Amino acid sequence: MALFGKKSESNEAFLPEPEKANAWFVRARQMAESNNFESAFNFFASGFKLDPRDLDVHREVIAIASTYYNKGGEPATNKQIKQIDGPSTIDKYITALFVWWHDITNPKFGMTAIETAVSAEQNTFGSEMADTVLGLTQRTGKSLSHKELKNLMELFKSTDAWDQAIKVGQAALRMKPDDSVLERDLNELAAERAMTEGGYENMGEEGGFRGMVKDIDKQRELEEDESLAGSAGSDERILARAKKDFEDDPTSADAISTYVKVLKKQATNENIKTAFQVLMHGFKATQQYRFRMDAADIKISMGLQQIEQLKKQLAKEPDNTLAERISTAEAEMIVFQKKEYKERAAKYPTDRKIRFQLGELAVQEGDLNLAMECFQKAKDEPRLRVRAGQELGKCFASEGWFAEAASEFKESIKALAGADSEMELSLRYDLMRALAQKAKIDKNIDLAKEAMEICSGIARKDISYRDIRDCRRDLDELVKELD
Repeated sequence: MALFGKKSESNEAFLPEPEKANAWFVRARQMAESNNFESAFNFFASGFKLDPRDLDVHREVIAIASTYYNKGGEPATNKQIKQIDGPSTIDKYITALFVWWHDITNPKFGMTAIETAVSAEQNTFGSEMADTVLGLTQRTGKSLSHKELKNLMELFKSTDAWDQAIKVGQAALRMKPDDSVLERDLNELAAERAMTEGGYENMGEEGGFRGMVKDIDKQRELEEDESLAGSAGSDERILARAKKDFEDDPTSADAISTYVKVLKKQATNENIKTAFQVLMHGFKATQQYRFRMDAADIKISMGLQQIEQLKKQLAKEPDNTLAERISTAEAEMIVFQKKEYKERAAKYPTDRKIRFQLGELAVQEGDLNLAMECFQKAKDEPRLRVRAGQELGKCFASEGWFAEAASEFKESIKALAGADSEMELSLRYDLMRALAQKAKIDKNIDLAKEAMEICSGIARKDISYRDIRDCRRDLDELVKELD
């Protein structure tokens, strides 16, 4: 699988090839969609050896790796690893990723992936994955030792993931409060974060910050670029530099991203239109689908704003023709969004967030079959488990499948585990309604009493919650009728 570079060490600079990489990513997604995870991981590895920079693709593979793990996937064998490994730092980085994908819940493999990313000068990956690795150390229940936490702190520091570095450093200090060296390191780390984020690293040293900033104009550029929005007059300079960088290399994904970010930050109508055009160009030039998605998001945002303006106009001046125009525009927008998210779901079949969003759009359009399919798949994502379960339960209830709806609501309440009282109240309300409907149909007094008990609990907690007073009266009558 050594499809990148030469077999021997080379001093030549790494030159990414995004178009060739994307061809591998397309094949990898096809394999993942058919649950052929081994081929998918191999194809993704081949693509990343050609261009490892796209963080969206990295997140996509991690989602696929989570599915692989949940389906009982096995760790990578030595034979599989040798097929991926190679002599360059990029090879070592991709090999570490490959091992991590096969055992995605292992935080130590995630740490190794970040370490090799730093060695391969891919620090952005390290900073972006810091929260992922930190979350794994917490979810697996395998507490890290004092030494491991300190190592993790240094690792995060090397990628400029300052908040995560301080967080794990503080955890290490709690384990050994008498570690004065670590305490000093944490203080220095906080100061270093402030200096780095403020752009004053090495100030005061001969040949330091002032030495790097050769003139006042360059210093001003650095200060302005930090926030991509300076005081009056600086916006134009920032935009001009971003535009020049883009025009100098219109195929550079970084230049495209920066130019669009500045255009969107300085959000005039003209800039937003230009951002859309640049994104569409970026998609054609790099074949990175994220640019196509961002362009569509701009189109959706502009459409929704226009609809909102029409609604405000209608509120001031009621007009049947305008009301019909708004209704038509809203229907067309839902159709467009649904088509867009169907395409995204096909492109990223394992991205559960996209599935969830498509499910919401399907509900708005009344396509319950698609909605239920999407919410069922979205439940595989732990962060969406509760929300997707609730929406799936509502779909079942709309179909008159109250037993299935009640089961989904109960399962979601259990998964929530009391973490969100407002969400739990909403779930209990939906459960109460489903049980009440099922009790009426089956003439089942036990279900009616269960619904009554839930209703009573909601009323005791918040008597003003929705129409809980009316529900209480209706359930009281139902229980009397069935008793």
